[in-house]
Amino acid sequence: MMSQTTPILQMKNIHVSYEACKALKGVDFDLYQGEIHGLVGEHRAGKSTLVKLLSGVVRKEKGQILFKGRNVEYFTPKSSMQDKIGIIYQHLNVFPNLSAVENVFIGRDLTFFSGLLRSSKMTKKTEEIFARMGVAIQPHVPIEFLSEDQQQMVELAKVLSSEPEIMIFDEISSKLTPDEMEYIYQLLFEFKQQGKSVIYISHNMDEIFEFADRVTILKNGYRLGTEEIKDLDKIKLIKMTYSFVLSREELEQDNRELYLLKKYNEDIIKNLPEGVIILDPENMVYIMNYAAIQILELDHQAIHRQSISRIFKSEALAQANDILSAIETREEQSWDELEYGSEKIIQLHTFPFKDEDYKFLGTILIIQDISKERYLNEYLLRTEKIASIAELAAGVAHEVNNPLGIIQNYVSFLKEQPIGRENIVRLEKVEHELDRIVGIIESLLSFSKFKQMPMKRINLATVLDEVIILISHKLKEKQIRFLRATDDREIPIFGDENRLKQVFINLLMNSIEAVMYDGMIELTTRIHEESRSVEITVSDDGYGIPEEIMPHIFDPFFSTKVGKKNSGLGLSICHHIIEAHQGIITCASGETTMFHVRLPLLAD
Repeated sequence: MMSQTTPILQMKNIHVSYEACKALKGVDFDLYQGEIHGLVGEHRAGKSTLVKLLSGVVRKEKGQILFKGRNVEYFTPKSSMQDKIGIIYQHLNVFPNLSAVENVFIGRDLTFFSGLLRSSKMTKKTEEIFARMGVAIQPHVPIEFLSEDQQQMVELAKVLSSEPEIMIFDEISSKLTPDEMEYIYQLLFEFKQQGKSVIYISHNMDEIFEFADRVTILKNGYRLGTEEIKDLDKIKLIKMTYSFVLSREELEQDNRELYLLKKYNEDIIKNLPEGVIILDPENMVYIMNYAAIQILELDHQAIHRQSISRIFKSEALAQANDILSAIETREEQSWDELEYGSEKIIQLHTFPFKDEDYKFLGTILIIQDISKERYLNEYLLRTEKIASIAELAAGVAHEVNNPLGIIQNYVSFLKEQPIGRENIVRLEKVEHELDRIVGIIESLLSFSKFKQMPMKRINLATVLDEVIILISHKLKEKQIRFLRATDDREIPIFGDENRLKQVFINLLMNSIEAVMYDGMIELTTRIHEESRSVEITVSDDGYGIPEEIMPHIFDPFFSTKVGKKNSGLGLSICHHIIEAHQGIITCASGETTMFHVRLPLLAD
């Protein structure tokens, strides 16, 4: 549906500089109505600068911009939005402390009360956009608690809410899941059918060939050319994108296509979501991708051809010498939890690699930021320990209270007898010390909070949504198929939100540990109108629970797991919390393992 009459956007001889650095050098670019226009080039070719020019973040020094036939001296963020230009940036452009609703409508017709966004219409529209996108995101949860791909979808919802006529995607495919990218592809074709225009920036040539009408190649700030996709093949496009780094003589060599494919593969590595560092045989950095740079908080301009010993320093990483030793001795090793800097916890793996003749080629390092996972584990362990101590304290206090009461009664009885003033004084001292013990016992009882939880009306569906957000990274890590069959209605119950979250995090984490990679976990809720209760079932296709230990799984300190992190209290505490909510928790294990939790519903 591309209109080939007059471009909706024309940029002629555009020059942009950042201080002494020339970012765009006489670039021409045009975009037609109903066109999907690909934009490719190496890192720092000028692609993102072109986007910033249209968003009003930077201004041109020279050149002409025509938008819908009118001359535009420069865009501002406000005029860009008014002209219905929507942009999804390469780097997240969200406010982490604000909710999804606030991010979607920030800067546009907001109603605030005491600093908080208050608008049911905005919430409704946000939920409608999320439903259309096929994503399950809580509109009022601060998005700092969402995964990076979910935050990216919030940013997309913000752009879609303004109903853009021109949509710009800046290198987003590495940030989203395959399912979310399927929605992006669908959105691109819907835009095209509606006569809207798209600028799609990507290093992935397969994407460009799948849906772009034309492609423009930028090199070192210059436009090398604009071609119809139908006139290109993939090798030709790769040549046009990367060949500028070779001299004409080198291009005539027989291995030039291999070189270009190598550059293409390097770009793929640089855009992987996990941190990757490739070292040459001398342990110098050959490639460090963007994720590794972000995790290690490095300056990307100061890492190329640097020795790995200058990157891993003991000031930031206590195990730096052990890692460098493994690299030096060409050993394959793994470190599961390393404290990096003051806040991060990382996993690191070293893999020496060789060619088919067993010649050593270098070392690959894989780095993952597992800080969120570590903090979640610490939270669960901490709450388990506190709860178990509280339960123990309550048990001890109740046991001591009985004989203590008898002693107090006898002391009161003896004080009434004719035993002389001296003995009365002694009994009063005994009574005083008994009162001190009573005070200590009451303190122990106050430590046990299970029976005095801060109960209030809550929506169990919202609680489950927030639990899923917390454990979503673990599901992705093991590529687990997560099915959710829940009632769309509100599920009103009377309970403690934090304690119930603890229960369902424990049950889901147990399932995640039990299933294999690409396993299946299902969460279902079913309302029983006849008994005015709700049943929540967590099931998985993991290794199951042996019949002989089934009677003991809710016993305190009982566990089949090995490791110092496991306290054996998780299911016991779950049982205790559900019991305090006047509910029931049961388990059945066969081909699937199912935990059933039944809780009473609030009356209408």
